[in-house]
Amino acid sequence: MNMTPGEIDSHRPWIRDYRDDPGAMNWAETMLNPFGETSKLHFSRAWTFMFMGRMLLYIVPSFGAFILGIAGVKTEFLNSPANLLLFTVPALLVPFAVFTIVTEFMSFAAHTRRLADAQRPAWLAVIVLVPMILGLAAYAAGTSMGAAQHRAANAPPAAVAETKEGEAAAEKKPEARPQQGRGGPPGPPQSERQAAVATGLGMALPIWWLASIGVMVWTLVWVARLPNDGQGRIRTGSHLTPEEIAEGI
Repeated sequence: MNMTPGEIDSHRPWIRDYRDDPGAMNWAETMLNPFGETSKLHFSRAWTFMFMGRMLLYIVPSFGAFILGIAGVKTEFLNSPANLLLFTVPALLVPFAVFTIVTEFMSFAAHTRRLADAQRPAWLAVIVLVPMILGLAAYAAGTSMGAAQHRAANAPPAAVAETKEGEAAAEKKPEARPQQGRGGPPGPPQSERQAAVATGLGMALPIWWLASIGVMVWTLVWVARLPNDGQGRIRTGSHLTPEEIAEGI
């Protein structure tokens, strides 16, 4: 059965494969059930939702906190550490972190279904979990490093031997004067937990972002362009029907 432009969806005339009909998409099945198959357009819609959700939950709160800081609003509470499963994140990024963790597994399910529909090895979907695994490993290493550095920096100095030389050196040593920054008195010292979280995020986020970009390119260039049912060539857009493929359209 050949589909003419606009026959499936009058608002999207470029859709020419009935398997890509937006009205027939089951969002829950596409993102939650890895045991099935998903056409290329349904997969692309689910992937776009997850990608845009992450971007908005990271950029909007961060930009909003930046504007509030410029306006003079105290935003320390937004950066306070918040426990989330096995790691700690700033309170500002809790929604982003929760959405990211949930959509990592949703993306795995969606990729599994897309690869199965395209007659490709479904186990390749584990590639989408690589950024999260690398990020968690970097975060664990960073928090340990940050905590160790904080303890070393705040360790009590070694006791000076009570000798005449030590007393003489203490008398010659000038008294330390409290220093104030240009913006006023210094804030409270950073706690060990805050130092650990800052170092952990500083190591984890770049690694997670870079790995995620690599997975994104793999998804957009290959997975999302695989033909429905594995018939036809790899191409962008709604795939043609089997009859159109046979006719060479």
